[in-house]
Amino acid sequence: MKLLGSPLSPFVRKARIVAAEKNLDYDYDPRPSPLGWPEGFEKINPLKRIPALLPDSDNPDFAINDSSAICAYFDKLNPNPSLYPEAAVDYGRALWMEEVCDSELANKIGMGVFRPVFFNLASGKPADTKAAHAGFEVLASVLLPYLQAQLGEREYMAGDAFSIADIALTTQLMNLNLVGFALPKDRFGPLRAHFERSIARPSIAHFIEQDKITVEKMGFQVERQID
Repeated sequence: MKLLGSPLSPFVRKARIVAAEKNLDYDYDPRPSPLGWPEGFEKINPLKRIPALLPDSDNPDFAINDSSAICAYFDKLNPNPSLYPEAAVDYGRALWMEEVCDSELANKIGMGVFRPVFFNLASGKPADTKAAHAGFEVLASVLLPYLQAQLGEREYMAGDAFSIADIALTTQLMNLNLVGFALPKDRFGPLRAHFERSIARPSIAHFIEQDKITVEKMGFQVERQID
């Protein structure tokens, strides 16, 4: 099978981390990106979104698109370890946390913080740190406090084991870090601790290092804005 999508996409990263947790092998094509779509990609996903998964690498006529669909597919391919809680209430919580992170958190980070820095630099413009700071404060006003309250004093976002909820949250926060916005410990200590525990896992630490290499190769020098 083949997975397609830019390595800096939190949704691509989410699928790759699930595959790593499950020791699944796949071919990887990093080219599809909002910065440029390979010719014919619309045949794989007419919506031009990433990630896309070709279960049969030689057959582009059928793809599984959307990170949640791909992660659920991976979980069926190799049920162990399961990344979806068994108990009904924990399963529901995990899916809800995944949805919040994939929708609202992704939008607030992507459009409000990541884009003003990363996309400006990628197009040869100065980073708009003023807009990014304003975007972070919008994020910090409601959504981050909500997620921190949902975590509470637990180690994981849903149930008593690492799950898709933890992955969905961590992959979005990784993009905050990439553009210099680490979660402030004085405001979001428990959420920051959860993030640090998560990125210490081998399946995620690998991509942290890859992201650093990718950004350095692109010539980005991003100053730390919040820590």
